[in-house]
Formats: sequence, C-alpha cells, structure tokens
Amino acid sequence: MILYRWRGETSNFGDELNTVLWPALLPGFFDDDPATRFLGIGSVLDRRHPAEIRKLVAGAAYGGYEGKPALDATWTVHWVRGPRTAATLGLPREIGLGDPAVLLPHAIEIKPAPSTAIGFMPHFESAARGAWQRAADIAGVTLIDPRGQPLDILAQIARCRVLLSEALHGIIVADTLRVPWVPIRPLARIHRPKWRDWADTVAVVPRFASLPPSALPEWLAARAGFATCHGAGIAAERMIARAARALERAARAEPQLSPDAALQQCQSRQLDALAALRRNPGCVAPGARRWCLRNQHDSPYELQPIG
Repeated sequence: MILYRWRGETSNFGDELNTVLWPALLPGFFDDDPATRFLGIGSVLDRRHPAEIRKLVAGAAYGGYEGKPALDATWTVHWVRGPRTAATLGLPREIGLGDPAVLLPHAIEIKPAPSTAIGFMPHFESAARGAWQRAADIAGVTLIDPRGQPLDILAQIARCRVLLSEALHGIIVADTLRVPWVPIRPLARIHRPKWRDWADTVAVVPRFASLPPSALPEWLAARAGFATCHGAGIAAERMIARAARALERAARAEPQLSPDAALQQCQSRQLDALAALRRNPGCVAPGARRWCLRNQHDSPYELQPIG
C-alpha cells in the first residue's frame, strides 16, 4: 500500500504532514505496492486516482480541484475530513470525523516553546509568487514558509504566541497545539470552502482577516502599463508596503481557538476510527456493478454489492 500525498512543483506543509503522521500511527502498514493508495491528509478525494487501483480513505477531503470521484468497489472510506466532504460525495455525514492532522500529538512529541513571536504562514502558492518575506519583515512578524521541512515547521508553530495563516493546515496544527490563531482568507477562492469542512468538526467559525497580494509577476506589471522595470519596481514596493500594513492589522486581531472539549472529541473519534482501520483495513475487491453504503459497526463504510 502506497502512502499517497500530493506534490506539486514545490512541497506543501499540509500534504507533507502525511509523511510525519502516518508512519508513526501505522508502523509497518505501508510498502511500495501501487495497487492500493492510502489517502489521509489533503483535499485529494477526486478523479486523480487510477480507476483500477484500490483507494483506502482515512480523513482525506474533497476540495473541488478536480471532478468528484465515482465511488465504487475500489473505494473504502473509514472517515473523511468533515461533514461537508461527506455530504458532497453522498457519504453519511457522521463519517466526517475531522482532519487527521489533529492526531499529531498522538504520533510524535511536539514540545511547546511559547515566545512573544507572531508567526505568519502564507499559502504555498502565495509564498512562491509573492514577496511575503519582505512584507513580514516590515510588519514585524515571523514568516513560516509552508514549503519547508514539516518537522521544522511544526517546531516553528509551537514557538509562536499567535499564528496568522492563509494555509489551512497552519491553522489546524496551531489549534491542535493550542497556539491561538488568526485565519487569513485565501487569495484564491478555490481554497476557501475547505476551511469550514474542518471547522465544523471542532465547533469553531473562523473569523478571517484579509491580505492583499504582496507582488505581481513581471508580465502582470508590464500588462498594467509599466513601460520599464523601474516602474514595475515602484509598483512592487507599494504592494509590499500595503501587504505589510495589512499584516500588522491582522496581527492585532483577536485570535481564536476551538473549544478544548470539541478538539478532544474530534481526536477521540478519529482514534476510534484508526483502531478499526488497524483491525480491518477493509479494502474491497472490484467486481460488482451496483453498490451501496453499509455501516458494519467495526468496519469502515464499505461499498458493498447489492443483491
């Protein structure tokens, strides 16, 4: 069974957490057999996976980045990230147990080291395209690059007094570590709906702050009418200054945390589901044409043949 994670041109903190979490929670569970994919952290429940392989789901989500999957005999769903993913895919809402990243304290030791630092994690796309390091320096906040090594990022979050984050998993991890957080509304609209999918599972409603873009690629500066690199540079400096001012305002916003009881319940339910997964991974062989969902208590929500 392959431990699947999404990987683009650069790494991304949320997706890379799979490599930290699952080998610790499920030692000896994975190998190099591509016939089965384990889908854990990430918005990866869609049509990107080959139809002929088996897909075992433990906390993954639908993000709208590709078309909805055709759930058939090759899918076994233990739980998904939230009730919104479950409803979107026609699964029982009660299996929207939460994002697996909340189980990190049960997998590895993360020592809180509170300081006066206010951290800021942009979305990995914003980090790649923008000038957020300069904006963060001006604003007096500590940039946490989501393209770094996941263990290093975990330690950086643990050292924050408050975390501002445009990246969903920055917020999820901060909340899990009980580091107060301020959510930053993602610049790209497609990244926004998944926040409520997680938030519903820990009884919190994110109060988003907004940031403007911190930079534009050269081609955009040229299309905006700047005839020279000098003109584009002036525009870029103004954008950085504007972004820095918005970061300063966000840093003064009242931070949030989910209720302790809600987080603990979210973790407990997922640990129960994880125990069931260990006992019975439940990969279902293909073969029938008509399928329905059936809850078999200690089994996952398997796609079972009718008649």
